[in-house]
Amino acid sequence: MGHISRRLLLGGAAATAGVLPLHRWLVHTARAQTQVTRFDLSTTDGRAMLQIYADAVGKMMAMGEGEPRGWLFQWYTHAVRGDRTKSAELDRIYTDSSDPNRALANSMWDTCEAHFDDSRENFFFPWHRMFVLFFEQIIRNVSGNTAFTLPYWNYTDPGNRALPAEFRMRDDPVWGPLFRPDRRNGVNNGRPIDEVGPNPINLDAMRSPVYQDTGNGDAGFCANTDGGVHGAIHVDVGTRVGMGDVPWAANDPIFWLHHCNIDRIWASWNKAGGKNPSDLGFMNETFTFADGGGNRVQSMVADVLDTVPLNYVYDSYLDRPPGSVPFPQPGAVVAFASHASSAQVSGPVALGGAPTTVSLAAPPAPAAKAPGGPSLAVNVRAGRNFYLRLDGLRAATQPDVAYDVYLDLPEGTPPDRSNASYVGSVNFFGAVVHGAHAGHKPAPVAKKSYSLVATDTVRKLQEAGRLTDAPRVTLVPTGAPSQDAAPTINSIALLSSS
Repeated sequence: MGHISRRLLLGGAAATAGVLPLHRWLVHTARAQTQVTRFDLSTTDGRAMLQIYADAVGKMMAMGEGEPRGWLFQWYTHAVRGDRTKSAELDRIYTDSSDPNRALANSMWDTCEAHFDDSRENFFFPWHRMFVLFFEQIIRNVSGNTAFTLPYWNYTDPGNRALPAEFRMRDDPVWGPLFRPDRRNGVNNGRPIDEVGPNPINLDAMRSPVYQDTGNGDAGFCANTDGGVHGAIHVDVGTRVGMGDVPWAANDPIFWLHHCNIDRIWASWNKAGGKNPSDLGFMNETFTFADGGGNRVQSMVADVLDTVPLNYVYDSYLDRPPGSVPFPQPGAVVAFASHASSAQVSGPVALGGAPTTVSLAAPPAPAAKAPGGPSLAVNVRAGRNFYLRLDGLRAATQPDVAYDVYLDLPEGTPPDRSNASYVGSVNFFGAVVHGAHAGHKPAPVAKKSYSLVATDTVRKLQEAGRLTDAPRVTLVPTGAPSQDAAPTINSIALLSSS
């Protein structure tokens, strides 16, 4: 490998021969750059960074489509637009098959984790951290401002849930590059996105005490963030040719500020005590990106599990919400018990425009006998933590609605999120069979799994005398789903852990 110049690492356009491993890139960067801070967009520092960002986005949009630092190239890294195929776009943009940027595009495009292969859910966080990190380097390069840091959209603050005004100014000489028309009605008018969109915005995913799917209980912080607040923001902001669907999402400049905040949520969960996976299959996984100068970089997951060695921190971090399950002690084995499941009484659950109620049944003995006994009431008194797990979510296209989930909602009771039966909400942003119409190869089996911490709900129902050992789960759409969506859930289960 050649010597890496300070100019390159701070945003210069110098090229290097070969492929630079991320760990070496980081060593040189650490020597050349002091630690920087990413700011809340609503702060004075955040707004100053946003102006640099807007100018750089305009310049990137004016670049040739085959330029690695250009807007379309970065958009396509996440996913190629849904009405075209990757192969056709490579042929259209790169008429010279020997163009090295074509080889880079072939390695980078359509690599978003984990929307093309459900089995790779654990890479959702590290892949997007890399994506945002190198995009930030590109903004520094294009803007010429080496002090730039990407601001984050702090929508977890209820006062910040309108799309920032700078993204809503069509044709403005400064802010115009940040405008996109393909947003939900009302979003570009400044209404809070959780009022015009179907999804509530919360940090419920941070309640999970483990990063990855346990297989028989908690689906894990990573999957629950992906299918929770991450997908909620996408669907609340954009249409199915915008933020609301994976192939189009990264064309909206708000995408990057959204994912900066998702990265902050991950960093906050780690800071609170959450542990990332440490197995070699996870740690050694490698991805390809373009650095600030448009040069190929190989990035290993092990290098991006902490922001401090990457030379950035956030100006503030988030606390875990009330009702969070305590983190397990080192070396502890958490045992899960299944109390009731739809798999005992029915097949996949088809959802539509009306509420769908699914009766759960206890599994055959002895599986039904949790450590505290078979009765749900006994396990509530034993202080166990409860989860409502939804396995195998899938939709043909984006349903454009969320589904509110209730446990033992009394018949005839209007669904309301203030009701004691309300557990949480799910969306299908990450559960769509992406790209089947555009040449992608979708995963053959639905594997998206999410879990909602249901401890408070179960306890409230117990206190009200409404808890049953064969509970019913009711899924209520927040609106009329798209006719072609056909959302389904393979199975639903109520589980507990000590």
